[in-house]
Amino acid sequence: MGRDWENWDVSGVASEIQTIWLSSDEENAHRKQLADLVCGRISTSDPSILEVGCGTGLVYEQLAARHNIVTNYIGVDSSLKMLEIARRNFPRGQFVYGDGYELVFRDQEFDAVLCFEVLGHIPRIKTFLNEMLRVAGKTCIFTTWPSDRGDIVEDYETIDGTRFLYRRYSESYIQQLIHVAVREKLDDIELIRLSSGGQAYVVTLRP
Repeated sequence: MGRDWENWDVSGVASEIQTIWLSSDEENAHRKQLADLVCGRISTSDPSILEVGCGTGLVYEQLAARHNIVTNYIGVDSSLKMLEIARRNFPRGQFVYGDGYELVFRDQEFDAVLCFEVLGHIPRIKTFLNEMLRVAGKTCIFTTWPSDRGDIVEDYETIDGTRFLYRRYSESYIQQLIHVAVREKLDDIELIRLSSGGQAYVVTLRP
């Protein structure tokens, strides 16, 4: 599979994105809202958590400040530069290289699977979403940017001179992908509007 859309390790990009994330009050508030959402939807006292597309570990940081919820946390990312920053800043976290299109974990291995601000930057999200739902035992929480003009609205954004894919998805399209992926295992889908303008899907699965 060609990965010409994946430019996170272009020289200087990871550091520039980290600077943007840390310097923005809106970004910080968004991460806090995501962490609050996760903690409010996970009832297990010591949950196993997989974050797909963990980036520089900033969601991990928010989760770690809440009731030691990340004791059994693994963050995976396909960007080596992002992982370097995460490991340096959060040495107690477990951050490993991984590809969301082919997760090297067992079916239902994790209580919760998380994925924030990733699906809008990648093509062919069906396989990616299927993999997250495959390894989720109880809950899968992920975000998208919504579209009201079509199932997929594709654009690009530029960061530090490098172009990145920027996709929006309709609610009906995402709902369809979830139903096809989990079928009889699906218990509930909760849709939450985020202050950032995005939306979060909380998918609850039957044992």
